[in-house]
Amino acid sequence: MSYSAIADVSNALLEVMATNVAEHSPLDPNRIAVASPAELGSLSDIDLVLCPYRIETDNSRGTVSRTTTETTRQDPPLSLSIRYLVVPRAGENENDDAETQMSSIERQRLLGAALQIFHDTSRLEPDEVPVPLIQDEPLTISITDEPFDDVLSLWSQYPDIDWRLAATIEVRPAMIQSLNEETFTRVEDREAVLRSKPEQAPAESDEATPVDR
Repeated sequence: MSYSAIADVSNALLEVMATNVAEHSPLDPNRIAVASPAELGSLSDIDLVLCPYRIETDNSRGTVSRTTTETTRQDPPLSLSIRYLVVPRAGENENDDAETQMSSIERQRLLGAALQIFHDTSRLEPDEVPVPLIQDEPLTISITDEPFDDVLSLWSQYPDIDWRLAATIEVRPAMIQSLNEETFTRVEDREAVLRSKPEQAPAESDEATPVDR
């Protein structure tokens, strides 16, 4: 991936949800977006929001340089893990009319359908994702459990959102390729040829062999 790695992962999640919506699912692929929870009140045409809220270095990945040509080596990529909030649209809002108001049960169904997709597609191979992912490593999706204090701290920023009907997922690794390259000279391995020496016959002894009498 390039510098667009974070955006590419977000687009990949949207495409995965769109292509894996089951029959009779409450999810509408056209009503899922990547946005901030604070925007939910103004997004009357959106039912579910994915919000990247924590991006960290993924230290589980190795730091190995990549050979790009026969004489060029690229520095190791920056490997990231991205955490997303999965938030159904708010319930009854005074600005919504009766047709756009969403009950708690409907929100629970939306959240459950989204988590079902993430559970069933927990591993995404780069060549299987509907959007280009410029990396060899597969993406893994896991449903995470945030510490309760962290949840309260996070949702204190969005007092109008019911945090009890939300979940968090983690996606890793998002690979941002390095722009640093260096040239090198390839050393050819020379195979040593071992030649076995012919065995020499044992030298004859000058001493006379005693004769038994």
